[in-house]
Amino acid sequence: MSDRDLKIAAEVSKIAAEIGKPASQVALNWLRQQAIDVIPIVGSRKVSQLQQNLACVEFELTAEQMQRLDAVSAIELGFPHDFLKSSIFQDFAFGGGMAKIDNHRLS
Repeated sequence: MSDRDLKIAAEVSKIAAEIGKPASQVALNWLRQQAIDVIPIVGSRKVSQLQQNLACVEFELTAEQMQRLDAVSAIELGFPHDFLKSSIFQDFAFGGGMAKIDNHRLS
């Protein structure tokens, strides 16, 4: 596992401890709450594991918890992506109108 993977796992475990849920349910909820077109694939060897994983639908992560997981898992794309995403470039390219564009990929 990479350092990045360990940091993500640590944050998932931290949130799980805060809310009193298993880390597997937190991880599944994080995926489930990403977008409409993201469908987590649940796998298990035992019925008890399946039941535990499916229990993730009984709660939702808060916006703050989602932000924490998104932040710790963010991938740095480097140049030119970081430059194109910068507010200086976007203000120049879109004349300060970037906030009016409804595009989740650029936010």
